[in-house]
Amino acid sequence: MLNLDDYPLDERIGDPRLLVGREKEFAEYHKWIAGIPRRISKSRVIVARKKCGKTAFVQRLFNQLWRQNGPVIPIYIEIEEIKTWYPDLAMDYFRTFATQYISFLDRDPELLKETLDLDEIREYGNKHNPSLLRIAEKLKKNFEMGLHDSMWRDAVRTPHVMAGVHKTPFLVIIDEFQNLSNFVYRDQRCETAPDETIPGMYHEVSESKIAPMLATGSVVSRLIEVVERYLEGGRLTEMHLSPYLTTEEGLSAVYRYAEIYEEPITNESALLINRLCHSDPHFVACVIRSKCPDRDLTTREGVIRALDYETTADDAEMLVGWRSWFERSIGLINQRNAKRILLFLTRNPGKVYTAEMVRSALNLEIDVTEVEKRLIKLRRASMLRSRFSNEFIGLEDGTFFLLLQRWLRNELAELDPEADQGIDYLVNKLTGEKRALQNQLNQVSGRLAEAQLEIDMRVRGTFRPSVYFKDLPEDPELETGELFPRFMVQGPDGKKGEIDLRVDAESGSLTLLVEVKKTKDPSGESVIRKLASRAELFAKRHPERKVLSAVLSLGGFTEEARDLCQKLKIGTATSINYIHKQWD
Repeated sequence: MLNLDDYPLDERIGDPRLLVGREKEFAEYHKWIAGIPRRISKSRVIVARKKCGKTAFVQRLFNQLWRQNGPVIPIYIEIEEIKTWYPDLAMDYFRTFATQYISFLDRDPELLKETLDLDEIREYGNKHNPSLLRIAEKLKKNFEMGLHDSMWRDAVRTPHVMAGVHKTPFLVIIDEFQNLSNFVYRDQRCETAPDETIPGMYHEVSESKIAPMLATGSVVSRLIEVVERYLEGGRLTEMHLSPYLTTEEGLSAVYRYAEIYEEPITNESALLINRLCHSDPHFVACVIRSKCPDRDLTTREGVIRALDYETTADDAEMLVGWRSWFERSIGLINQRNAKRILLFLTRNPGKVYTAEMVRSALNLEIDVTEVEKRLIKLRRASMLRSRFSNEFIGLEDGTFFLLLQRWLRNELAELDPEADQGIDYLVNKLTGEKRALQNQLNQVSGRLAEAQLEIDMRVRGTFRPSVYFKDLPEDPELETGELFPRFMVQGPDGKKGEIDLRVDAESGSLTLLVEVKKTKDPSGESVIRKLASRAELFAKRHPERKVLSAVLSLGGFTEEARDLCQKLKIGTATSINYIHKQWD
């Protein structure tokens, strides 16, 4: 099980288990990080819209590197959307760097809970790190002299300087990098216009190979504009983070969130939620924890109600979050033609259009120049993207499309009868694909068997083991207490063994231990003997409990293994009997 101690930096996502999937992305970034000590990794910028897990991803990278205690020291700095006085930014930036640096060196996770002040950093530097002390003293002196540009330059250069002095590479993660040009002021009262040139100080250090940057931003068009303007020459490699998980990861997220938020679901409703939410983990989470009245995610109708609520109700978490983005951009697209253009491009995602092509397709009565002006405004609002200056592409973002239609449907219903292809339309479409859905369910059920079994037990609440397994020596009624996936048992010799699922009865007098084998090949005697051995160890440590053992083997059992199960009184199953709700 995940341990909170493995995450020294408090992650905004909350319970670390809520971060599901992204295996391909983590593998790619760890490969890139492995090149930093060899000075072959170039700075990167992650481009991603809001609510796609960008911050969770980079904060998890930080925690992974901190726990690994390897050659690369991680630094995480968030540029918040608050007005900030220039020298305060420089001082806070340095203090955050120094605190995290000291935390890593001393292996003290508690330091990450509260940033050290400048005097504490100077004291540490005086005892252990003269180069850190020199930078701290210089910052203090420049502040007293009013040399704010020098303060900011020294703060930004500190990771590169320390990496060079101590021959230790850093990874400098800067979350919401574009805010540097929007929220930093040169006057202390922050009453004048913000200084848009602040990111220019990264022009040099962005090329560092001993302390490369990993910048992120969710205001996509603004981020790209800032990077291209102040860090020109391709200094940062642009990387896109999709808001969507793979289908399998999305289903894992549904099961995981249902477990954490203790929300009953079924196998079929999990698949429906995942498909309707486009495997968007934020959307899935909103549905699982929705405030929808009479929520019931074990039925088709209940799923539809919850999704409809999240995309229409004024207080729905999903809609409230997206509305802020729409309303922030409404000044840019408050003309009906602009809205028609946006909906048209979003309905045809990934296709390339020029202004003339858009004008022709929609029979617009304005000239091409006006169409192009609206397209450029939409691009700047991050509501579409472009390949070249005169080519425009609709976002391949199903969540955005669904909520956009709900937002625009009142205005566009007369102009566009397809403008409200919302939840009902998608559900009806999926109903017509019932066989395809079942095939998909069969394909992923093996890989998700443990999660499905765990959720099903939670849904039932009270059950007899014979619901799942046959040939058990007893079949008592079991009221589900605690469930422990991937439970470890340890023998007298110190060796550890893993049991896939431990289920404790609420009464505390009974425990069911389950081994899950997901391969297509039949399980042999070795699988049975391992479970029997680990169950025996568990029983010795818990003599007050009655212990039952069972194996779920999706590939079946060899004849010898089945005979051994009967001899050792171990239950068997080759499939899971879920709670099924009829949708028709």
